[in-house]
Amino acid sequence: MILISLTLIIALNTLLSSLSFGYVLGSTMLAFLIVFVIDAVVAAIVHAIPENKINPFSRCYKTGKKERKFYEKLGVKKWKDIIPESGKYLCHFAKDKVYEPNNNEYVLKFLRETCYAGIMHIVSIFLGFVPLIFLPEKLNIVLAICLVNAFLQLLPVIVQRYNRDRLYKLYSFNKKHSKEQQNGQN
Repeated sequence: MILISLTLIIALNTLLSSLSFGYVLGSTMLAFLIVFVIDAVVAAIVHAIPENKINPFSRCYKTGKKERKFYEKLGVKKWKDIIPESGKYLCHFAKDKVYEPNNNEYVLKFLRETCYAGIMHIVSIFLGFVPLIFLPEKLNIVLAICLVNAFLQLLPVIVQRYNRDRLYKLYSFNKKHSKEQQNGQN
């Protein structure tokens, strides 16, 4: 997706402006590199937040009924699995599948990781516009890169918020089931 976006930005700016291909290519790569570095720094900083500071049950992480319906109208269930998931590489925790659905410690870790990812992607949306400050003379190119970055950061936010709601239900189910088993043993 990134490669397609970069190719389109380069092609359109070369064809629709008087700028040379070399200038457009260099400007696009520079803007992309700046956004990439910003995203990497944001990811490192967010993952440095201690786990005990991330409460996945906090209200800000909850998804309301209207928000859930909005995601369903967007068809998130159909496309969520094609969004690349890099958690297994960046934080050694894959969020593409719930591998231990009956283990509430694992489900709680999964919930926290969705919160980390959400924070990182949201901050990256806003900080992704920083190149506009440093490269104002390349506005068309840089703005296109910033908008593509914002869009590509927004998609995982939607997926994380959609999935987190389902993880809450799994966590509650496990907790209830565990209490029932304990009561049955007493």
